[in-house]
Amino acid sequence: MHAEAWDGIKNGFQSGRLAHAYTIVGSPRGNALHFAESFLKLLFCERAEKPCNECTGCRQVEAHKHVDTLWIEPQSKSRQILADDVRGLIRRMSQTSFDGGWKAGVILSADCMNESSENALLKTLEEPPPKSILLLVTDSAQSLLPTIISRCQKIVLSEGNANAVNELWHEPLMNILHCLPPTGGLDAARLASQLKGILDVVKEGIADAVIEELDQNDEALDESKLKVILEARTNARLKEVQADVFRVMLDWQRDVLLLTSGIEQENLIFSNDWNMLEQQAKLHTQGSALKAMQEIEAISRRLDRNIPAMQIFDEAFRKLVRR
Repeated sequence: MHAEAWDGIKNGFQSGRLAHAYTIVGSPRGNALHFAESFLKLLFCERAEKPCNECTGCRQVEAHKHVDTLWIEPQSKSRQILADDVRGLIRRMSQTSFDGGWKAGVILSADCMNESSENALLKTLEEPPPKSILLLVTDSAQSLLPTIISRCQKIVLSEGNANAVNELWHEPLMNILHCLPPTGGLDAARLASQLKGILDVVKEGIADAVIEELDQNDEALDESKLKVILEARTNARLKEVQADVFRVMLDWQRDVLLLTSGIEQENLIFSNDWNMLEQQAKLHTQGSALKAMQEIEAISRRLDRNIPAMQIFDEAFRKLVRR
């Protein structure tokens, strides 16, 4: 039950310090949905030991029929959450609760809100009604407006698929980092090809996971709409992995820069690879190590400009060639 996140919610409930809004990042039909249901059971359970999963309140939450909770999700045809639906949720949460307690709203697949929907939600996030909870359930939090994310407490649930995807890239990436800096143009091209290959394998793994998470509404769509949805979800997750990959590359090069500056081993992120880092640091000056960091930072920025990834990687590794 994602113990750490769940303990935080229970402690907040018991101490009266719950936030007014949460972004729950995970599968809207899997772990994130179940977490949201458990969260609501905690609010509406009628027993002393909450949640009991047996009382009327808990059963109504599980059936998505509790009188003081409103659930909204994408329309089956447009696959969007419309502004009118969000406004209806806001009106309901602004009213007095039927049972005299909490009021809750849940937006499933919140990343499917359009711009009007998100703007309609912002005012409520800025001035929430008393004793109300809003839960945004999504597997693509980066698709939400930053102003929405900043006004919600974020709960990221661990995913078995995410762990499997991480296993696809971490060790192969470390093998590339151990070969830096490239010895020449051919070596740079080889490393660029390896990095491109890693991300291609990751994308395939993500695509498989996205297909496994399709719900009945998704599967009922025609082929062209379903293809667009699959591609959007896959690319959104791939961007997250790419950010992790470039962060690891940047951390590695940071360690090289620190060693050229005489920093001790215990201050390194990759202290277990100290011998390899020291060998690479001997091939650099402080200036060249700093420039290498800047080249790695530039990779992610250039990818956002829709330049072919292989071209970006090849040019970046060529600039890292030892002089």
